[in-house]
Amino acid sequence: MLELEQTRNQVKLSGELNFDSVAQLLNQSQINFDMAENAQIDVDLSQITGFNSASLALLIEWMKKAEQKGLQIKYHSAPEQLIKIAEAYGVQQELPLSSAD
Repeated sequence: MLELEQTRNQVKLSGELNFDSVAQLLNQSQINFDMAENAQIDVDLSQITGFNSASLALLIEWMKKAEQKGLQIKYHSAPEQLIKIAEAYGVQQELPLSSAD
């Protein structure tokens, strides 16, 4: 199960980010980009326990939506394996992923 919590420009994802949960997020609850302050949204990925290539599709979709709203989105504390998947798919340059500090 995946949970999304948002307070202003801070978003925290926890749980599994897989094909089912990504489909659910795309069809239902998503980031409320209108709540963002300072033209930026920070997404904390540190509590993601599972992920696959569908995870990248969701993160790219959110990045595109943020750009359409004139916002910048940053993904923080991405699991190292998720960064490696992004590299394998050749999207690491486009996605603003940073690993755990």
